[in-house]
This record gives sequence, C-alpha cells and structure tokens, in this order.
Amino acid sequence: MTSVRRYLISVLIAVLVLTSFLAALQSYRLSADRAAELFDQDLELVAAAILNQYQMQAPQSGQGLAIQLVQQGKVTYASEQAPRERLKAPEGFSEQNFSGKRWRVYLQHSENNSQVMVAQPLQQRLQLADEVITASIYPVVLSLPFQALLIWLVVSRALRPLHEFSTQLTSRKANELTPVTLTQVPAELKPVLSSTNSLFERLSGAFAREKRFASDVAHELRTPLSVLEITLFNALTHWKQQGMSDKDENMVALQKGVERMRHLIEQIMLLNRTHPDNFQAKTKLLDWAALCRDVVADWYSQLEQKRQQISIEGEEHLEVKADEFALRLLVSNLLGNAIKYTPLQGQIILTLTHTEDAAVLEVADSGPGIAPEEYQQVFNRFYRVGGDRHHSGAPGSGLGLAIVKDIVMLHNGKISLGKSDFDSGLKVRVELPL
Repeated sequence: MTSVRRYLISVLIAVLVLTSFLAALQSYRLSADRAAELFDQDLELVAAAILNQYQMQAPQSGQGLAIQLVQQGKVTYASEQAPRERLKAPEGFSEQNFSGKRWRVYLQHSENNSQVMVAQPLQQRLQLADEVITASIYPVVLSLPFQALLIWLVVSRALRPLHEFSTQLTSRKANELTPVTLTQVPAELKPVLSSTNSLFERLSGAFAREKRFASDVAHELRTPLSVLEITLFNALTHWKQQGMSDKDENMVALQKGVERMRHLIEQIMLLNRTHPDNFQAKTKLLDWAALCRDVVADWYSQLEQKRQQISIEGEEHLEVKADEFALRLLVSNLLGNAIKYTPLQGQIILTLTHTEDAAVLEVADSGPGIAPEEYQQVFNRFYRVGGDRHHSGAPGSGLGLAIVKDIVMLHNGKISLGKSDFDSGLKVRVELPL
C-alpha cells in the first residue's frame, strides 16, 4: 500500500462505476419492456384503423383505449368506452371529459370528411409513467446499501494502519517509549510514524539522562558528604579539646548546611524512586490509621522538642489498598512538613475518614499556611514558598510535596490543599480509592 488517498479514490471509483453500470443495465431492461408495450399498443391502433377503413370490423382496443371513427359526419365505430356521439374536439392532442373520466385525446381528420379519435385515460398514463420511472429508479435504490457496504469495507481496510497506529499509542504505558511498528505503512502515515518514533527516541534519551543524573549525583555525593560529616565531627571534637570557641557559630552553620545537603540527597533519591516511570508498586490491604500512628511515633522526638500537640482523629481502622513503603513515605512527608512549619507549642491534627469510594487523610496544622495562589506551585520540584528565605526559617529542599503528589498519582488518588480550621495554617487532603 503506497497511498491511502490513491487507494481510496481508485477503489471507490471502480465500485461506483460497476454498481451504477449494473443498475443502469437493469433499468434499461425494465424500461425497454414497458416501452415495447406502448409500441405494441400503437401497432394495435394502426391495425384497428386499417381494419376500420377497409373492413369496418370492430377492433379490440387494448389497455383501456377509447376509439371512435366518424365517416360522412356519422359515428361508424365506437369502442366500449368511447362516446356514441361524435366527439367535438380540436384536431391533434387535447384533454377531454367523457365516460366519467379525463382523457388524453388524439383526433385526426381525413380529406373525405372522416375523422378518427384515439383516447387514453390520463390516470392510466400517469400510472404507466410512474411504473416506468419506478422501474428505472428501483435498481439504483436497491444498489445503494450494497454500495455503502462496499465503501465502508474499502475505507475500513484503507484506514486499518491508522487504526493500528492509534491503538498502539493509546495502549502504551507512561514509561514505554519503544518505536511504533506497523505491518503496513501508507505514504501519508510514514512522516507521522517517523516523527513519532523520533520523538519517542528523544524522550527516552532525555528521561534516561535525567534518571542517571539524579541517581548518580545522589549516590556520588553521599560518599564525600559522609567524609565531610566525619571531618566536621572530628574538627568539633578537636576544638573542644583545645578549648577553642566558635563565637560566630561558623561550625553550627556548617553543620546545618551539611544536614540540609544530606536531607536534599535523600529527598532526591526518594523522588527518583517514587517517580511513576521507576516505581514498582506492591499494593496490598493496609490499615492507614495504624500506619499513621507508627509514623507519629517515628516523629515523636521532633514533636516533643517543639512541644507541639498532635492528635489522630476519625476512624481507628481504615483499610486502603496501597504500597506500604509509598504510603508510609506519604504520611511521613506530610507530617514532617507540618512539624517543620508549625511553630513552638503549635497544633497538628490527622483526620482519617472515608467516602463511598475513597479513603481520606487530612493533615492540618496551625502554621503560617500557604497563599491559595501558590497551592499548585508547591507541588513543583524544588519550589519553596518564599524560596530559601522562608519566614519560618526551617530548612527545606522543596521536594516533599512533589514526592507526595507522585505517590498519590501512582495510586490513582487525589490531593488538594486548603486552609486549616485553626486561625492559620494549611490542610492537606489526600484521597485514595478503596
């Protein structure tokens, strides 16, 4: 197959010519039969006229014809439906009323004061015309469904490569970037197929480079960072042994910087691991409420350090089908953000509920909150409200909510932000299908 257009045009023209020829042939045959009947009637009339003139015998009028012969001013012959008195009508064709019908009349005079009248009922003529027209159109009408069926089959066959191409694209997974292969490639589809495969190749390369970069950087930075932490610890120990002071708190700032870098590396590795293209979920039924209690216990030292009040409300047991590692990471990131941005002696509430088709977790805090216009932006990677100069002073990488969103998408769930029920603060609502 070289061209869909050329194939469709040539085949459809051939089909239409063939079916039209067959329909015209049948129409011609039927119309010829009806025309032969009319010519036969004319022959009967001629024969009758000859017989009347020379033998004066009554002819048999066919097909309801009315015949009247007038000689020397008297009606010498009148068929069954013809008037018995001389019909007064103009010479030639006209329409007259007699015998309770409307007739098409042909009247002809001769030189010896004779006239012959031949008439046919108009209704019969119209019926005959309808039969001829119907006979001509009927085969064409009958052929239309056949033509439509043939056209549908031809078009479907011609567009089969396009349908195959569409099916392959829609059935692909998000991380499937292998080239599309078709059994037949029409000329019109070749540029599209080539461009699509080229795009897949470039995307595959870009994704591979991104994965390698994030993973390699995170792994490569771990070793020097560990060395830096050990060196920093040894330096602090040496300073204390020598009685040296850190009035400018340079060493404290260095410790915070190293801690922030370690947190960033861990978040990058988690982001790479939970990305939909890389994550292999192992879902099972989990008790989301019990998991939340375990995560709160993991963060208890930080909660106690900031003297924050935390409570878990709602259902004591809430089953949801999810990956345990991903779900624990989701709750941990949400709770970690709430602890980080909630001030001393602040409040945090975890609420577990369910709807008809979803399990719901809401994490609300009494922190500064987020402006509504930034609700969508905080899910972007490395985005932080206020940048590195966040008014809370808490260090962060801007990856926590991006990881949470990836996990929610992996489980076909929904996530939304809103204002908490406290005087200030943020409420994060996560819905996972039951």
